[in-house]
Amino acid sequence: MSKAERKSIISILAIYLTSTILLVATLAFNYYHYKKEQIQEKEQTIMNQNSKSVLFKIQNLHNNKTVDIIYPRFKEFNSAIFDIERNLIFSTLEKQDIDFDKKFYHKDDYIYYIEETTPYYLGTAYIVIEMKNKGMISSVSNNLVILTLIIIFIITITSLFLVKLILKPIRDNLKLMDRFIKDTTHELNTPISTILTNIELIDSTKLDIKVEKKFNRIKTASLTISNIYEDLAFLILKHTVSSQNELLNINNIIRQRVEYFNILFKSKNITVDIDEKDTLFLNIDNKKVTRIIDNLISNAIKYTKKQTHIQINIDENSFQICDQGYGMSKEQISKVFERYSRFDNTQGGFGIGYNIIYTIINEYNLNIKIDSKLNEGTCVTLSK
Repeated sequence: MSKAERKSIISILAIYLTSTILLVATLAFNYYHYKKEQIQEKEQTIMNQNSKSVLFKIQNLHNNKTVDIIYPRFKEFNSAIFDIERNLIFSTLEKQDIDFDKKFYHKDDYIYYIEETTPYYLGTAYIVIEMKNKGMISSVSNNLVILTLIIIFIITITSLFLVKLILKPIRDNLKLMDRFIKDTTHELNTPISTILTNIELIDSTKLDIKVEKKFNRIKTASLTISNIYEDLAFLILKHTVSSQNELLNINNIIRQRVEYFNILFKSKNITVDIDEKDTLFLNIDNKKVTRIIDNLISNAIKYTKKQTHIQINIDENSFQICDQGYGMSKEQISKVFERYSRFDNTQGGFGIGYNIIYTIINEYNLNIKIDSKLNEGTCVTLSK
C-alpha cells in the first residue's frame, strides 16, 4: 500500500467514522436518558406505593392506639417517619442522613423517596422510603457502552472494506500506469542507446551554424529523454538490483554531471557556479547517488527561468543546489516526494524524480532539506 493510498484511507475513515461515531453517540445518549427516565419513573411509582403502605399502617396504629405501638416493617424496603420539623420519630433506614430538598434521589447503593403526609398521624409529617439500588441504570449504561463499541467496531470494519472498494479503481489505474511505464522503458532502451551513441560519433565542430543549432537541440532532447529513461529504469530495477556501495568523491561526480548537462544549461542561458568549500565523501552506490544529483540538477534546469544562475555548494557534510526558478509553496513541498506529483503541467516528466530521491536517501539514512519561495527559487540541501 502506497503512502498516498494509506493517507487517503486514513482521511476518509477519519471523516466517516467521526461523523458516524457522533451520530451513534448521540443516539446512545438519548436512549440512555430515555431508559433512565423510564426506570426512575418505575422506581418512583413502586416507592410511592410503598409510602402509602407505610401511611396505611401508621393510620391504623393512630386510630387503634394501644399501650405498645410497634412500628411496621417490610421485607422489600426500609422506611422512616419524621415530624413537621424533620426530627426523626422512628427509622429502619440503613442511612440516616436524608436530603429533604429532593423528593427522589440515588445515593450510594440506595434509592430514597420522600412523601409529605397530612394529617399528621402519630406526628408524622414525612415518610422516607429506602430501597436497595438494583443497578438497573448502571446495567443499561454498561450494556449500551458494549453495544456502542460493537457497532463502532462493525462500522469501522465495514468502512475499511468500503474505502478499499472505492479506492480499487484508483489502485488498478496506478498498477496500469506502472505496467505501462515498465513496458515503455523496455521499449525505449534500444532507440535511446542508438541515438546517444550516434550523437557522440558526430563531430559538431564540422557542422555549419544552422546545422549545429539543430544538432544541439537534438542532443538536448536526447539528454532529457535519457534522464527520464534512467529514472524509469531505476523504478523498475530498484527492488531487484543490489547496491554496490563504495566510498565516493561526491565533488567529482557533481562536476561530471554538471558537464553532462552542459548542453541543457546552454539551451536556457543558465550559468552554473560550483563552490567547493571541502570534499564530500559518501559510502553509497554510484548509480544511486548519480540519480539523486541528476534529478536535482534536472529539476533546477526544468523549473528555473532563462538567463538565471544555479549555485552548487559543497562541504564535507553536505551539498546544496540552489536555483532562481518558480519556487514551491509549503503545501507543494509537503507533497513533493509523492510519486507522480507534478505542480507544473507545462513541463515534461512523470513526477517521479523526488520520489526516487526520497527512496535513496531513506536507504542510506541521509537528510534532505528543501527551502523554497514562490517566484524566488529553491534550495535543496542533502546532508549526512
